Amino acid sequence: MKIRSLTATIICLFVSLIAAFQTVPPLAAATGTPSPSPTRTATPTNLSDTLEIELSDDFSPDLIADITIGTGGQRKFLECTINIVNGAIDYDDGPQELEEVPDFRTQIPSICSDQEIKAGDVQVFAPNGNQTQVALFSLNDENNDGHLIYVAAVPLGAFLTPGQWHIALFNPVQADLFVTLPRITQTIFLRGTLSTGILAGFQPFEQVRAFAYNEINGGRNNWMFAKSFEFGVNQFGYRVISLKDLQTNSVVFVGQQGSFYISNGAFQGNGSSQSPRQVDFSTIQRVWSAQPGVNPPPNTGNTTERVDFHGVTQVFVPAGCFLMGSDALGDINNQIRMHSQRQVCISQDYWIDKYEVSNAQWEQFRQETGSPQANLENFQTSTGSDTPRVGMTLAQAQAYAQWRGGHIPTEAEWEYAARGPNAPLYPWGNTFTNQANTYGTAGGTVSVMSYPEGASWVGALNMAGNAGEWVSDCYDAGFDAQMITSDPIGPCNGSNEMVKGSSFGFNSYPAQSAYRFVNPPGRYWFDVGLRVVSPG
Repeated sequence: MKIRSLTATIICLFVSLIAAFQTVPPLAAATGTPSPSPTRTATPTNLSDTLEIELSDDFSPDLIADITIGTGGQRKFLECTINIVNGAIDYDDGPQELEEVPDFRTQIPSICSDQEIKAGDVQVFAPNGNQTQVALFSLNDENNDGHLIYVAAVPLGAFLTPGQWHIALFNPVQADLFVTLPRITQTIFLRGTLSTGILAGFQPFEQVRAFAYNEINGGRNNWMFAKSFEFGVNQFGYRVISLKDLQTNSVVFVGQQGSFYISNGAFQGNGSSQSPRQVDFSTIQRVWSAQPGVNPPPNTGNTTERVDFHGVTQVFVPAGCFLMGSDALGDINNQIRMHSQRQVCISQDYWIDKYEVSNAQWEQFRQETGSPQANLENFQTSTGSDTPRVGMTLAQAQAYAQWRGGHIPTEAEWEYAARGPNAPLYPWGNTFTNQANTYGTAGGTVSVMSYPEGASWVGALNMAGNAGEWVSDCYDAGFDAQMITSDPIGPCNGSNEMVKGSSFGFNSYPAQSAYRFVNPPGRYWFDVGLRVVSPG
């Protein structure tokens, strides 16, 4: 097989992926929470074709040898943290300096010796204190006349299981190595020498749909859809996969919470030529909306309103321009901020939830995904099934939105949906009477379907009062000063997060659509919920 441009391969596979969704083949039933023991799933894609895959979280010594030695260019993942020469630690020769390897940012911590390391000479302990199987193998030292180097390495699971790992060496010398490894945050797919690969960097317990393609006509950017299968990753976002013909297939992995990875057929390691793995949320939504034998739910009969595939009503927001912010409002305190008025244009149509996400809808997310991101503290101010779900961090809100196939609105998207081209002070107009649940009205949240008289120009309810709502960009005074007029998105680089729409705990003044609540990062609140934006 000839090695070809990854960019061309990705383009070809992406086109094939879209074409495959015109008639989505049957998918295997979800495996649910991954089992610690291997399972085999037969996945028919037509009457004469089956695909067998094995799923496990088991890392054998052979697997680490396959990944680090058998795959071209990946031997550099080994880091001889302790070098033993002639029965003693060679401090002059190590430890090796860490080399930045794309996607990993670190290497497998290992002990290398010119003498054989036998079973029992090394013990490895996982972050939870449990002992795990050590990987023992040998390789030729190309810099020393091909003499064998014996290696004891942390199992490949240490790459993917975050925390402090402990390697204890008893022979030929005694030494202890402690290494703390972070969680993998970029989606990756490593292939072994045979049929085993490792997918990682996905969200905890995320369900993944995979689509395999066969190379045809000599591999000149020609790929034919072959098979599909579905599985779940574990709490650390990885899974060991054994798949027939893995080495000659290209595989597209699409996670239900927005993770995405393309692996081309000539894959020989994660190289610097690989571009970031990003895909429009509309594609992910199409993947997870397609259920074999199930017709999409009908919309409400109104071209400006629809019901998405999770049963959530959304209203249509056409692209356009509006006056964002206000020069007439001043900061109330360090938390409640104004921003200068200027014309802002939203370049793409989108859909936004008609109502705030309710407790019932969040519970659906929790039950269907089992994600720890769905576990929230409960507050007595919002307990009804139809009242807003509150108490999530911005990250948890984003996880919910990704499950829905959308995203948390940017501040500009939220404010445009609230105000529209005429830019009134409140979603319904310039005068506040009784169109929203603000301080002194109910003492807590009310049903998300309350106050229809306070609907915005596109029909979204409770965009003022009831519960505040997360937006995806963060407060940055320097960014504000740039007065960006086209699809502005404030950077989130550890800076303060933002909430729009006020809540039942504040009076009508900060319920004006131009105000934003500025909060320290990583917090959650008893009166802050969310709504979701989906591509138009």
